[in-house]
Amino acid sequence: MSRTLCLGLDGATPQFLFRWMEEGHLPNLAALRDRAEWGALHSTRPAMTLPAWSSFLTGTLPGEHGIFDFTMREPGTGRLRVVDARDRMRPTIPEVLSAAGERVGSFFFPTTWPPVGLSGGQVSGFDSPVATLVPPEAFEPRALFDLSREVLERPLAFAAIDELRKDVDWEERAEVALLEGIADKERFALELIRRSPPYDFFALLFGESDTVAHHFWHLADPSSPRHLPELAPRFGGVIRRVYERLDLALGRILEADPGFESVVIASDHGFGGSGDRILHINSYLAEQGLLGWKPGPIGQLGGALRDLARVVPSGLREHLVRRLPERLITELDGASRFAAVDFGETLCFSDERDYAPSLWLNLEGREARGKVPSGSKGAERRAQIVARITRALLDWRDPIDGGPVVQGLVPREDYAQGPAADRAPDFLIELRRPQDYTYCVLPSEPGGPSFSTLSREDWSGAKGAGMAGSHREDGVYLLSGPGIEPGRRDARIEELLPRWMRARGQGDLWAQVAQGNPGDGLVRSSVESSFSSVEDVGALQERLSALGYLP
Repeated sequence: MSRTLCLGLDGATPQFLFRWMEEGHLPNLAALRDRAEWGALHSTRPAMTLPAWSSFLTGTLPGEHGIFDFTMREPGTGRLRVVDARDRMRPTIPEVLSAAGERVGSFFFPTTWPPVGLSGGQVSGFDSPVATLVPPEAFEPRALFDLSREVLERPLAFAAIDELRKDVDWEERAEVALLEGIADKERFALELIRRSPPYDFFALLFGESDTVAHHFWHLADPSSPRHLPELAPRFGGVIRRVYERLDLALGRILEADPGFESVVIASDHGFGGSGDRILHINSYLAEQGLLGWKPGPIGQLGGALRDLARVVPSGLREHLVRRLPERLITELDGASRFAAVDFGETLCFSDERDYAPSLWLNLEGREARGKVPSGSKGAERRAQIVARITRALLDWRDPIDGGPVVQGLVPREDYAQGPAADRAPDFLIELRRPQDYTYCVLPSEPGGPSFSTLSREDWSGAKGAGMAGSHREDGVYLLSGPGIEPGRRDARIEELLPRWMRARGQGDLWAQVAQGNPGDGLVRSSVESSFSSVEDVGALQERLSALGYLP
């Protein structure tokens, strides 16, 4: 069987990667393309990091593996909790290969906390419970942590820049941090390859291609409604420079181990631009009589908590959050979004996720103060309520151009099938993209507008305040090696590793896995974090908040 290098390029997007290969900026990727199958890689629905990488790693869709978002609702409580690999209902393909006797290493992929005992080692991804630096607990075995400290000039970091607060010279510091992050992961990988027995499957993820697109898209795109010509000459090329550094890392890894006969390169989604138009979905639902607000000061609690998170320095945020009781952490998370919602007067509500707007029914028996009938007896009344919600959202008009805001509602049964489908939101909200730029979805305030626009000073958009780049459905892939026919064709993210397994003669093993029988010797994590539960949940909550995935 062919030895394989697998690189994850988080958020790498076709319009940049393919063009820059043609223009000669990415020579190593271009050389690989000439002997590979390659094309657009269709992501999960919606196109977001944790479900997409879980689908890549397991070869299944979210309805099968159970990861739909960074958080999961606790039925009947109104609270949310952060998910991790222990919530995944299917084994990953690296776990299966390791159990089958291959030497497997997996490094920095999301949804791999806590790490498991892969035969060639593992380092968990950015959703590990720490705010900035990669902690010793994310390395398995711990000797990998010692190696990182030995060979690197600085500790490995998930985020070397504060994405919640942008101040003077932020772009300058961000570019340096992104390029240093790639260099550190490359050096760590090269030392592993040089010091270890040959890997059969070596998987390494770079997140810098995602971060740079979120924050620098408007400077690379002169057509963006948020383009800043005063910054573009200096920073309009940052995205390309990050891609060029990733290309260099690929070349150096392949040079260090020429024995990799197969190469898999994939991104979890693509990217496009965000516009300057802001939607506050829960405010619109309130205007339509579908959501109620609580009166008085309690209604302002969510906004106050979000504002506090932005003004407190990142180090102090981490210090505070890591010391709060776990129950308080989850209560604060819920309060930051829903403290102002009067669920006794609410038929539906949105999490108001900028990267994946969705809608939940306030369902009896599932929500603490459910108002929408559940079960077969309530089917007729529930259908009437859903029809009312649908009409209201489809009637929402953009006051700038008069066009529809919402193109459609996608019910859960149309996008999530499988044993974990009940973890998914009741509806996805499909928004129009004016001139192909997405709306920014930001949290509502009681009595606040349902539609607003960003001021020019906010066009650079920190995390949680409308970033300049947003996810798109199509990422990229390149797949080369024995049994792979070169040429351009599109693929789906959950199909890629199973196709690779079949090409290297492991079709029977994949068939076993697909049927829910991964075989003997599979190591599934029973690891309990060496953090206390307070630190584990609290620090992970802070990490995701610092990245803008939680308020």
